Amino acid sequence: MTNSLSIITVNYNNADGLSKTIKSILNQSFKGFEYIIIDGGSTDNSLEIIKTHKEHITHWVNEPDKGAYNAMNKGLRSATGDYVLFLNSGDLLFNSATLEQVLKNITPNDDLIYGDVVLRNEELNTERAQVHPEILPFSYFYKQTICHQACFIKRSLFDRIFYFNEDYKISADWEFLIYAIYIEKVNFKKVDIVVSVYDMGGISSNSKYRLTTIREREKTMDKYFPLFKEDYKIFTSYSSKRFSQLKRIESSVFLRKVVSVLFKLMLFLVPNKRN
Repeated sequence: MTNSLSIITVNYNNADGLSKTIKSILNQSFKGFEYIIIDGGSTDNSLEIIKTHKEHITHWVNEPDKGAYNAMNKGLRSATGDYVLFLNSGDLLFNSATLEQVLKNITPNDDLIYGDVVLRNEELNTERAQVHPEILPFSYFYKQTICHQACFIKRSLFDRIFYFNEDYKISADWEFLIYAIYIEKVNFKKVDIVVSVYDMGGISSNSKYRLTTIREREKTMDKYFPLFKEDYKIFTSYSSKRFSQLKRIESSVFLRKVVSVLFKLMLFLVPNKRN
């Protein structure tokens, strides 16, 4: 078991979520970690919560940043652990034994260790499991990713590869993982452990930012995987709302009949072209 772990929490004006995250981390049976909080200059009572727990926090800052990935990179530069786990405000470790269970499965050759997550939406009062596959075909990353809340990443990889792309709003962790796995060919391993409860209140889970996600991923594909760019575009178009509607029509006998009638009516109404 490694005792060299850095847990990094990024926060901005989410005092309630930050309090829950801190309590989840401090409740762990495994204590051999450093804890870093990067707060983006919150104007709520986040700072008071940090100060309340400061004896358990290895390093913290309260200053404006340039976005989530800028804040995550700040945390990385302060981290001294062999592995890092990003657990942002609102995210929770699944239970009090989570770190102990995961860390006993880590060996020195492991660059990336990941488990599963529970996706929770408190506004909708829903939650569901996100089970990541043990085998990661390249096509998996066309639509999916491995939640960073489930990933224990060797700290040295960021110096060897690159830090998170601060030009991105949503997909920089996806970019790092796909590059690390398929270009750097890092050693990765799945553990059958639920690592965290992922708070889906952030922008990465908001459907309004779907187009931003697609555009950022297309930039990554164009930069690092140009041979697969067209495949990715085709796949994302198949996953679009319009394609989903067409699939729904195709699978429904009733809807197929409706479309057929409308099509025949359209042909009837359109005048024939005379020779």
